[in-house]
Amino acid sequence: MNRAKRLVTGLAIIVMAGLMTACASIQPEARAVVRDGGIAEQGDTVNLYYAHSKTAKEEFCPGAIVPVYRMGEGFYLIKTEVGKIRVVKELGDHYVQAVVTEGQIMSGDIATQPNSECLIQIPNH
Repeated sequence: MNRAKRLVTGLAIIVMAGLMTACASIQPEARAVVRDGGIAEQGDTVNLYYAHSKTAKEEFCPGAIVPVYRMGEGFYLIKTEVGKIRVVKELGDHYVQAVVTEGQIMSGDIATQPNSECLIQIPNH
């Protein structure tokens, strides 16, 4: 019985070590790219997707001025501010509408508030 316990313990340690090295070697996936529309500039309308987050709904209220960031490509993601938007109105349970006030914004950029983020989608016209 003692030998069986040692064998099981030894196998468990080998399996756990293998799993830990496998997890450490997984590369981060590239962020999702949303391909609606093109580039939105000052005065253009964009939609922000926030799902059912109560925090996002409160922070992305009409009149709020929100910075917009684009995530860089590569192993280390770099967040660069690319513009600002002003929230105009709610569009149902999942979206709010905003107007670009500065910069050039693309679908897939992220509008960021202190406690929540929204994915930007440029509507097709």
